[in-house]
Amino acid sequence: MAIDAIDAILTPKILEMATEMTSMYTLTDVVPDLIAYPIMAILALMIYLDIAKLYSISQYEGLKHFKNAFFLFGVGNLALLTLILSMAIAKFSLEAGILFFIVIGIPALFLAGISFWVAKGELLYTITWRLFDNISSKKRYKMLFFGFLMTFVLIDAIAYGVISESYGFISTILYKGIIFILILLLIRTNIRSSGRIGAITHPYYLGLIILFTLNFLGTFGDLISEDTTAGIIINGLTIIAYFIILKGIRKWTRILTI
Repeated sequence: MAIDAIDAILTPKILEMATEMTSMYTLTDVVPDLIAYPIMAILALMIYLDIAKLYSISQYEGLKHFKNAFFLFGVGNLALLTLILSMAIAKFSLEAGILFFIVIGIPALFLAGISFWVAKGELLYTITWRLFDNISSKKRYKMLFFGFLMTFVLIDAIAYGVISESYGFISTILYKGIIFILILLLIRTNIRSSGRIGAITHPYYLGLIILFTLNFLGTFGDLISEDTTAGIIINGLTIIAYFIILKGIRKWTRILTI
């Protein structure tokens, strides 16, 4: 049997983890995710393609990092979809589901984690590059600044985990409230530096705020969360944010190509 072959080459710990993860998901968990993640992946890649067109016209530095972020969001969502497929397969055949999870699901899990990590760094860069550009425009310093943003994303994820596990729901909400205010101020400052004061009410920026908020609320942790309703709400809001941003990007593309 397939499970015997797996057991022969893997440690009991890995096999136990795979069995646990593939059996913990019910069909109620799997079906909404099988619908949501393909939609998010397609929308993210559509945004990437539209931003790439816009960037080819304007060569605007912020757009370069913005398109990178959505390419990685698309890759990350596809990777999560692959992982969830193993959960779905396990509902019909536990052995096949575990085999799929070990061979494809575990690498997909790492790919998703790295993709979302870098995507968040790229997303932060799109609202901070103007501020740093006023300090230095040298490439090596920009790379160091991007490394700092990546470190911030990692620290945020660690802080989120520690606070939620050790201090409870209220403390986690307070912490994320501070992060939300910080991001809102950065977006506002970035808009002001571009001379578009008051433009934060533009649907594109509202969508961006929603996306930032969701992606800094520990959405990757929802993959193993037992709260199905929370996951559905977060995925639904993410899809709405993608739609809003896609609409805003296409509007700007039409204006620039007239």
